[in-house]
Amino acid sequence: MSSVEADAGIKLSFTQEMRNKAMSLHTFSQAPKEGKVKDQNVNTVVQEWQTTGEDFIQFLVDSRAVYEALESAVTKGEFQIFQNTGLERVEALDKDIVFLQDKYKLSVPKPTAQAVEYASFLLDLAEKQSPAFVCHFYNFYFAHTAGGRMIGKKVMDETFGGYLFEFYQWEGDVKETLTEVKGRIDTLAKGWTREQKDSALDATPQTFQKSGALLRVLVGKARERAVAMVNKVQVKGGKITKVPEAAYSQNKAAWDL
Repeated sequence: MSSVEADAGIKLSFTQEMRNKAMSLHTFSQAPKEGKVKDQNVNTVVQEWQTTGEDFIQFLVDSRAVYEALESAVTKGEFQIFQNTGLERVEALDKDIVFLQDKYKLSVPKPTAQAVEYASFLLDLAEKQSPAFVCHFYNFYFAHTAGGRMIGKKVMDETFGGYLFEFYQWEGDVKETLTEVKGRIDTLAKGWTREQKDSALDATPQTFQKSGALLRVLVGKARERAVAMVNKVQVKGGKITKVPEAAYSQNKAAWDL
């Protein structure tokens, strides 16, 4: 029995264990009712973010790289149980990226190094550490339907006039889809030892770190630009002699979703 089960005095499904582990790493602003980590600065508070179209299309391109890796990994072996869940995002992202090209004339950037690394990491993990891969699969997909939608709503409302991107739409009731996918995960986990389940739970902080690296593009660039516009610079002899360091630069270790 896991420590989670022992403390509660009841037996939890494996997806319940994963949820409890994930919620223990959320900040109060990310999950007001269940978050257990204090926000250290505004970079973990979504309401304080300032994002541009260029930042958002980079985020979509990076997200696509990771989702493509996840969708590729589940075409093999035991993970085929996770095919055609209804949570797949690559097709939706392709449509949104084209929309941003056509409507806003935005150039499509290459995936960042963080996105490329995470995608490669997931494919390797699927081959070598099945339980840990499932932890990443669960947290990446499920986080997008929760906190991911909160982030998306802010961006869509403030930057794109409320336009609803395909990335934030699912066929049918997404809650029912999530319940069905949790059932698939629990079915697979039934064949695992307690040690394997614990190894999956232990991967949770890493899933936050790596997915958080993709979200930083929505925080950093725009915050730097905003600070540059509002902060006063030091001028001597008609020349700029010093520009104050941006708040984001002073807190680079901030965001870990």
